[in-house]
Amino acid sequence: MNYSSRFFLYAPFGLLLLVAFAAGTRWWVVAGALETHLDAMQRGEAMPGVTVRYGKRSVGGFPFRLEAVLDDLSVQVATADGPIVWRAEHFALHGLTYGRKELIFEAAGKQSLAWGKGHHLDFQTGSLHASAIQDEVGLSRFDLDLVAFDSPALAAGRIQFHIRRSKDTLDVATSGEDVQLAPRLRGAFGDRISLIALQGDVSAARAFDGLRAGRADWRSAVEAWRKAQGALHADPFEINWSTLDMLAHGRIGLDDAKRPSGLLDVKVTGMPDWLAHNPQTKPGGFAAALRDRAAKAGADQAGKMGVVLGAKDGIVYLGDAPVGVVEPLY
Repeated sequence: MNYSSRFFLYAPFGLLLLVAFAAGTRWWVVAGALETHLDAMQRGEAMPGVTVRYGKRSVGGFPFRLEAVLDDLSVQVATADGPIVWRAEHFALHGLTYGRKELIFEAAGKQSLAWGKGHHLDFQTGSLHASAIQDEVGLSRFDLDLVAFDSPALAAGRIQFHIRRSKDTLDVATSGEDVQLAPRLRGAFGDRISLIALQGDVSAARAFDGLRAGRADWRSAVEAWRKAQGALHADPFEINWSTLDMLAHGRIGLDDAKRPSGLLDVKVTGMPDWLAHNPQTKPGGFAAALRDRAAKAGADQAGKMGVVLGAKDGIVYLGDAPVGVVEPLY
């Protein structure tokens, strides 16, 4: 066998070994960087205003995948009313050492959410998956999907949240399906919501670049967004109760006192049936104002009634009737 024949025989094996060596080396570098980052989070903030702590951890996935499993995870976000704390018994992240910068997250076991002064909610899910994609600035897309959410306050068949950077806006879509409220949360429209969903976009998205890059906390980012006159455009916002449906379009921003401010044009379907089964309502509040509006304006031939829901100077109005108040967001 001459040298030329030997070259074509052994060259593919040599190339395969070289690729395997390069992939293995890259995995150790990337895995080492991840472990260093996880260690750093235990000593300080993961990003401004956010702390992450965990009990045990393991990193694996050699040679092409990157996997980290964290037990007894807690994520704490600072707010003016005290921290918001999410805890998960088991948490895992998955990624690849090549291709685009994308991570997949999973949480399992017992979970809880605590906020404000003494508020606490224990919950479990059939599954909780999320993903995050980065661009040259930072986080460019985040998706969250919870299936079979169950808690003492409410249960839901599915909860989703999606947000992505798109040109000069942040595109937002969120929904909850088959929501069952606990008796203490039952309102004038019943205790079951078949669908609550929002689609829209957030203008002045550049104000959130520091947050996306992990350099700014959420309050400073929202303040920069407020000063840039950013707004959430709902197109549409939809709630389907067991008794009636509401479909809204509009714009909501923040006023100088950092309170929600804006208008929603709402179409309500099913008011005649709801009124027939609910002749009495408590004085004041959204349901009572909606009932009074129906008595004055009625509905069209399709059973739809139009109302305007607005917030100004900290007061929520249905038409010109005050129905509640809103507090500063931060």
